[in-house]
Amino acid sequence: MQKLVPTIDPETILGVKVPVLRRLANEVSPDFLRELPHTYFEENMLHVFILNTLPRSSVFGALEEFFPYLDNWAVVDAIDPQAFYGEHLYMPYFMSLTEDERPFVQRLGIVLAIRHIEEDPSYGVRVLKTVESDHYYVQMALAWFFAEAVLYSEEAVLNLLRRGELDDEVHRKTIQKIRESRRVPERVKETVYTYRKKRRLP
Repeated sequence: MQKLVPTIDPETILGVKVPVLRRLANEVSPDFLRELPHTYFEENMLHVFILNTLPRSSVFGALEEFFPYLDNWAVVDAIDPQAFYGEHLYMPYFMSLTEDERPFVQRLGIVLAIRHIEEDPSYGVRVLKTVESDHYYVQMALAWFFAEAVLYSEEAVLNLLRRGELDDEVHRKTIQKIRESRRVPERVKETVYTYRKKRRLP
């Protein structure tokens, strides 16, 4: 884990495996969410697994309280509140997180948008193409989003790449992720390969 999460102090990693933390989340009181900041990486992961079970009435407040302590991709990517599934649509909320100045909050907005991309993929593409960041984990999340979005809004994503509208690194990583995907048709992979040399069209 030390190599996988280079943005945190290795001394804060205990080595507790995720399945154990998930089991603990069913046993620990929700009061644990108030014990911020935590000391260890695993405590933050446990925090997330508890947060994921909260009802809609309290999940937003709990998320906001946890934002200042997001400092690595693993904790961010584990956030997946069950309250966000169902009849209510939250894509505008996810998009609002991408406007935050904290990169891991930005990444969270993008990751949640990926998980709920079927709600409105075109809207997600329109908003996220305007996100600018030089932070590696934000750029990677954006590339991941566009690689998923091509399955739902193929023309919109291909136009972004053809016209060179994305940041250079996001452009390159998006093409890489699309070509590595087992779900994207070969014809699309062949098309994006022709866009690998970015050029901005009028």
